[in-house]
Amino acid sequence: MAWLLLLLCLSPLASALTLEQAFDAALRHEPEFQAAIHDRRAAGEFKVLGRANLLPTLAYSYSWGKNWSEVEQDSLFGPVTEERDYRSYSSSLRLEQPLFDYGAWVARDIGRLRAARAELEFEARLQELVVKVSRAYTDTLVAWSRRRWAREQTSVLKALLERNEALRKAGEGTLTEVLETRSRLALARAERLAAEERAKVAERRLTQLTGVDLSGWQPQAQGAVSPLPLDGDLARWREQALRHSPVLAVRREDVTLAEREVDRQKAGHWPTVSLYASTRRTDSDSENTYGQHYDTDSVGVQVQVPLYAGGGVAAARRQAAARQDAEQQRLLSARQQLLLAVEQRFRDCRGGASRLEALAEAVTSAEQLVEATRQSLRGGERNNQDLLEARRQLHEARLEWLGAGYDYLNAWLELHQQSGVLGVRELKTVDRALSFSPAHSS
Repeated sequence: MAWLLLLLCLSPLASALTLEQAFDAALRHEPEFQAAIHDRRAAGEFKVLGRANLLPTLAYSYSWGKNWSEVEQDSLFGPVTEERDYRSYSSSLRLEQPLFDYGAWVARDIGRLRAARAELEFEARLQELVVKVSRAYTDTLVAWSRRRWAREQTSVLKALLERNEALRKAGEGTLTEVLETRSRLALARAERLAAEERAKVAERRLTQLTGVDLSGWQPQAQGAVSPLPLDGDLARWREQALRHSPVLAVRREDVTLAEREVDRQKAGHWPTVSLYASTRRTDSDSENTYGQHYDTDSVGVQVQVPLYAGGGVAAARRQAAARQDAEQQRLLSARQQLLLAVEQRFRDCRGGASRLEALAEAVTSAEQLVEATRQSLRGGERNNQDLLEARRQLHEARLEWLGAGYDYLNAWLELHQQSGVLGVRELKTVDRALSFSPAHSS
């Protein structure tokens, strides 16, 4: 599978963890995905289990015993009692080959279908893992960006407070400036504490997925991203989803399995025919064969015809038919939900691209405001508080731009996931978008 080749292609973890490396680590570590690997391995045995119903069976039995019995028999002179103390022995080998067993043929098909279903479910979980890792990865980037700005803001306000207090002692500052800066510093410290906690939670979530220690990680991507190619219109993406979505394919397999289960229950009314061959060796195997030794070889055909089972066969067939109807409805519901999810993600991508352009303009305006405030500060028209507020607006605009970019990338990945076409190429595309996104200085 192309996904698993990614394990061999990715480079070892570096100080800057990339999205590809995070996904590689999640493949090896994430517990739910590890469980999916074992589920897939277990489901692969359904093929063998289904085929086994059509193959010969060979059974050997052996028994040996020490027996004490009291036998009373009628005679002309009345009851005669005989004490028997003897050993019994039995050994048999039986080979049986089904010739006609409709239920066994259906069971073979069910085994193949269940194994195929497991492969589709594994593919769905694999694609879900990509989106899960991407969300955790970008959430961590945003959390770290907020934490870094909160630390910088606290340092700037602390230095400004010290300067204001020094100016006031020298008679050049006012108490109002000191109090206003002190208030802003207290708020900045509170924001820093909140940002630290959010960053720790985001780190913990990513670490739980990947098992990677993030203590020495310095993220590369701290800027906004550019829109990625989005081929085709909404109708094309819907068509792709209906054809390729593994989630929808799993539901289709469930319907097919339910249909075959109805057939399997119908087989309860059909006769079965099998060919058998056996060899048996006995010595005093029962009271009737006391003191007798038999060597018996047999070859023959065995026919079993079900006649009546208390209505159980008919009830099981009706139950299977009802479950088939239920699976049909679940398939219809899954189809509707899938089409709605595809449309939502498609519109998120289209709207996200426009939103990125608008937010880029907001960042540019905020940058110009900071520069204009600096010029006014030199001319004495503005004060430090005005510059701090302008810097705050700039940072909030950049954070919103950054978050919108990451939301766009995740929506782009989810659109491909919902459409069933998410693969290594799409993961690499998003990783490059993160790695080469432009950074901005304050």
